[in-house]
Amino acid sequence: MKRVTLFICVVLTCLVSLAGDIKRVSITYDYVSNDPTISLEQAKQMALHQAKQRALEENFGLDVVGITSALQHSRVEGQDASSVNDVINIRETIARGEWIETLEEKFIEETYSKPFWHIRVRVVGNARARSTNQPEIFYQFINNAHDRDNRTMYYDGDAIFMRFKAPVSGALCVYLVDAENMAYCLLPYLSITNGCYQIEANKDYLLFSQEEERLADEYTLNCQKNSEQNALYIIFSPNQFTKAIDHQAGQNWRGEQMPRELSYVELMKWLARNQKQDDEMVVRHEIITIKKK
Repeated sequence: MKRVTLFICVVLTCLVSLAGDIKRVSITYDYVSNDPTISLEQAKQMALHQAKQRALEENFGLDVVGITSALQHSRVEGQDASSVNDVINIRETIARGEWIETLEEKFIEETYSKPFWHIRVRVVGNARARSTNQPEIFYQFINNAHDRDNRTMYYDGDAIFMRFKAPVSGALCVYLVDAENMAYCLLPYLSITNGCYQIEANKDYLLFSQEEERLADEYTLNCQKNSEQNALYIIFSPNQFTKAIDHQAGQNWRGEQMPRELSYVELMKWLARNQKQDDEMVVRHEIITIKKK
C-alpha cells in the first residue's frame, strides 16, 4: 500500500499602485550582452527591452511568488514502514507594471569590448500598474506540431506555428515586427473581415496551420543577414477590439507574398490607445532570433 500526501503553500508579496493610473516613467540603463554572437542591432533591442522591464520594476514593484510543495510518501510493506519527504521551493518575480507607450528612446553609448556589447540607453514612456482583472493566457511559438517547448531560435525558411489557450472567450491579434521596424499582422488571417480572431474559452488552438483550420494563413521566417531578431506581439482581451489599420504588403526578396503591414510606430500608437481604454487587455512580447543555416 502506498499513500501520497501533497501540501502546497503559496505566498505572495507585492508592491502595487492603483490599476489604471497612467504615470510617466524614465530610466537610463546599462546593458552588457552575455552572448558574443549577437549583433549591435540585437544588443540594442535587448537593451531597450530590459530597460523597460527595470523601469516597471522600480516604479511599480515586484510580485514575489513563493511556492513550497511538501510531498510525503508513506509505504507499508509487510511489517516495515517507511516515509520519504520531498520539499520543492520555487520563487519567481513578476513586474507589477505594464508598458503602455514609448515617448523617447535614446542610445547614449554603444561600445564593443570583445566579445561583448555595452549599450547605455535612455527610455521615457507611459506605464501603469498591471490590472488584476487581466486573464492568464497560454501561448507557445513552435516550429512544428510536435514541439513541446516555446521556441525562440529559428533558421531561415523555418515554419512557425502558435499554440494558444485562454480561460475566457475573447479576441486575439498577433503581430510580427521585423528588423526594419515594419509590423506584419499574422492574426487575424487575411480571410477574416471582422478585424479580430475570436477565441473560445478553454479551447486548445494550433494557429497558422491549414491542417487545423482550412482558411489559416501559414508562415515561414526569413532573414537576409546572417542573424536577425524579430519581435512577436500577442494581444488578447475578453473585450472585443479590432486590429490596427494596415495595408496590403508586397512581396519579399524571394517573391513571397507578405502579410498585411503597418509601421512599428503606428502599431505602438494603436496599442497604447487600446491599453488605455481596456485594463483587461493582455499584451505579451516575445523576441525570436532567425539565423542563416
